[in-house]
Amino acid sequence: MNIKQLALSFALLLSGAQAAIAQSPKLGHIDRQRLLLTLPERKGAEEKMQGFAKTLDERLKAMGAEYQAKVADAQARSETMTQTEKEMVVREINELEQRIQAAQEKAQEDLAKQEEELLKPMIEKTNQAIKDVADEKGFTYIFDVSTGMVLYFDKGEDIMPLVKAKLGITTP
Repeated sequence: MNIKQLALSFALLLSGAQAAIAQSPKLGHIDRQRLLLTLPERKGAEEKMQGFAKTLDERLKAMGAEYQAKVADAQARSETMTQTEKEMVVREINELEQRIQAAQEKAQEDLAKQEEELLKPMIEKTNQAIKDVADEKGFTYIFDVSTGMVLYFDKGEDIMPLVKAKLGITTP
């Protein structure tokens, strides 16, 4: 093998290595939970959620007070009630207990639904900003380190400052 062939082989090998390096994925990461907490609209959503929770809690407290009043009334009148009246009162109290339990379950469902409705626009907004930054900066993968699924990262770039800038957030 002569020097020209050796130089040509080396040049081809070098260009192949450069192409492989150029095609290696660019990795980035972000803590999306932390990002969501910095959004300006987050505070309004939390206040709305707290107000909704307070309304539901007041309804449940009213039902609890009604329950306590029925039980106290039944206990006070128990000496003078007939067996039929006692059975009717017990049935009413049991029905009220079931309504309270159903209302508690429904309140939990409604709270979860309300939270989802309030978070959805913020998640969509941050997803779009993350995608825009990834496209602009040539990232192949962006990992969300707040999910706990990324157990280790050493290489890659934290894109939090870039996404915050894209969203117009200036807080640290």
